[in-house]
Amino acid sequence: MTDSRTKNTKRNVFVSFIFTFLSMAFQFVSRGVINYSLGEQYLGLSSLFTAVLQVLNMAELGFAGSIVYNMYKPLAEGDTETVCYLLAYYKKIYRTIGFIVLGSGAAVMPFVPNLIKGTYPSEINIYLLFGIYLVNTSISYFLFAYKTSLLEAVQRMDLSKLAYTIVNIIQYMLQVLALVMFKNYYLFVIFMVLGTAAKNIVAAVMANRYYPQYQCRGEITSKLKGEIITRVKGLLVCNISAVAYSTVDSIILSALIGLSSVAIYGNYVTVMSGVSNFVAIIRHSMQASVGNSVASESVEKNYNDMLLWQFLFSVIATWCVACMLSLYQPFMEMWMGKDLLLTMLDVVLICMWFNVSVVQHSFFLYLSGNGMWWDLRGPYIGSTVFNLTFNILLGKLFGITGIIFSSLLSSVLFSFIWQCNIIFKVYFGRTPIQFYKRQILYFIVSAVNAWIAFMLCSLIHFGGVLGLFARVIICTVVSAVVIAAAYFRTDISKRAVAFAKKVIKA
Repeated sequence: MTDSRTKNTKRNVFVSFIFTFLSMAFQFVSRGVINYSLGEQYLGLSSLFTAVLQVLNMAELGFAGSIVYNMYKPLAEGDTETVCYLLAYYKKIYRTIGFIVLGSGAAVMPFVPNLIKGTYPSEINIYLLFGIYLVNTSISYFLFAYKTSLLEAVQRMDLSKLAYTIVNIIQYMLQVLALVMFKNYYLFVIFMVLGTAAKNIVAAVMANRYYPQYQCRGEITSKLKGEIITRVKGLLVCNISAVAYSTVDSIILSALIGLSSVAIYGNYVTVMSGVSNFVAIIRHSMQASVGNSVASESVEKNYNDMLLWQFLFSVIATWCVACMLSLYQPFMEMWMGKDLLLTMLDVVLICMWFNVSVVQHSFFLYLSGNGMWWDLRGPYIGSTVFNLTFNILLGKLFGITGIIFSSLLSSVLFSFIWQCNIIFKVYFGRTPIQFYKRQILYFIVSAVNAWIAFMLCSLIHFGGVLGLFARVIICTVVSAVVIAAAYFRTDISKRAVAFAKKVIKA
């Protein structure tokens, strides 16, 4: 079973890396083309509408995560009927959610201009544009979204992502063509809708081809429905809070400052999110395996595994932070131009925010694997209220810098410390002192490594792709030396090396 989990994780990570790299590359290209073809206000509109519709998307309530969690056991036991019941229930729920999202979006539409301070492009019908974005958000609920949950539960997201990659390539090529040749933003977003529809259809085709035994039929028991509703209650709180945390920045920036600030902030967040998505691939690919381990292994083994994941995610973060600190500004200048740069203080805060968010993956694997969403209601509600309050206060005082600092502080207090305390108390049954001591050391190593790499990279006085490449090489070499010097001969590093060898051989 362990070998099977390792093979599945390795396969999913490999395919997901390819998919994410291509998606991120096309996203960077499309944002750059929007900026140079139409202007930064269009970038701001894109970020704002995405944020608003993510809020409306909270109607999903967390059913997806709950359904996937409930599939782990029947899949492991070969209980095909229960899986089919769950898919049928999920399909009904998603159809209802789709109508709720459409109705909520239509109700919000008249108030969209009130979310924008200052002007927006006069040639755009903002209501029509918002309507197209709304269709893009809701269409998945009507087109086989439940099949994606099946592929996730059986650890075969690689099947859909291979096809997604092809769809994405075609979609982004058509979108860039719409901007470069026709300078038509409506056409750009219409191709986005068609791409979303195609991805859902592809997921259904893949699921039916490789897992034809799992179809929507029958009714789940009242007991199982009750268990799902109980978990959804917790996921509802988590989902609302997570969406509010990730979207409130852009909405408040638009209301306080204007679309240009949303565009600049969105560019930097796009980079951070792109790097975060690469790291998150590892967690998402491991999630089903960890869920299986939680169900079949001892708490002590899972605790020791979690310490290994903590070390590995911290090592990854150490290298990523060094690269981000040294490459952010040169890359932004090359991508968007000197006029759309944030201050170096903002960059440092973003790197710290990123570091904190990455190391949370180690224990969140077990929070999710245990279905402990209801236990997370406290930190999620707290982070939402805190981030919203301080975004407004600090945003008014310090602009973008204040909003970034608010998000960083919220992440440390609520997502890192509070959530960590919950998993240690409820599942591991011990204090997190050892975990925190290790993490403080990892943070110090990461900071020292980033500072050394940044100082050496500052000696490079040429830009362009060659300059970025040289900085990556410096950051990689420095990170390898610092990590080796800091952790050489430690037990956890030996375990990490052994694990890496096992994954490579699997």
